[in-house]
Amino acid sequence: MPETNKIEEAIFAYDQALRLKPDYAAAYYNRGNAKCDLGDHQAAIADYDQALRLKPDYAAAYYNRGNAKCTLGQYESAIADYNQAIFLEPDDATVYNNRGNAKSNLGAHEAAIADYDQALRLKPDYATAYYNRGNVRSDLGAHEAAIADYSAALRLKPDAAAYSNRGNAKGRLGQYEAAITDYSAALRLKPDYATAYINRGATNALLEQVNEARRDFKKALALAREAGDENIAARAERGLALLGKPEDR
Repeated sequence: MPETNKIEEAIFAYDQALRLKPDYAAAYYNRGNAKCDLGDHQAAIADYDQALRLKPDYAAAYYNRGNAKCTLGQYESAIADYNQAIFLEPDDATVYNNRGNAKSNLGAHEAAIADYDQALRLKPDYATAYYNRGNVRSDLGAHEAAIADYSAALRLKPDAAAYSNRGNAKGRLGQYEAAITDYSAALRLKPDYATAYINRGATNALLEQVNEARRDFKKALALAREAGDENIAARAERGLALLGKPEDR
């Protein structure tokens, strides 16, 4: 692939630079970024390690190493990196947001919300932080607050996942028609969003709109099979089985 070739060429250039100047911290950092782009996060971490040995106050290297560790599920170690990045650069909203994500993955939901709050104090138009805070509030059962966060995120940046998750929160509050409106908005933005079809299908079923539910589950099943997503396919098949055959209705 052309993009992959460009990244590999960049890595080769950083290799050459480091042969000429072995103490070049920025070259290690940039090579780490390139390796992350290729999905080789463990190798990227090794490069960030070397950049930080050479330049211990390299805030961006701490931040990106934290991101790589999060991708590998190393959340506690990632939080330590984000802590150091914040110590060095306390006004970077993205670090608070990503530390919040790591805390959320560890089940520390209230601490995660505190990080999203700080990210939003630093950057009030940070749609991603509103979205992430909405997800955590929804996990805590605070669905009204979650809806407010998703709505704030959507005012700043239309996004299919935010519409779908707002639909989920509305559905949990029994606002089924409003939930369907959100799932439909998500699908206008992302027509191959199988999960939104599943969710809209389930909500249509709750409203006894059986034909609509069946169409949604069938569409989700077709998309899941095309994508090779066995989990979504199984959910769609369960939905269809619960509806029964058309002649049974």
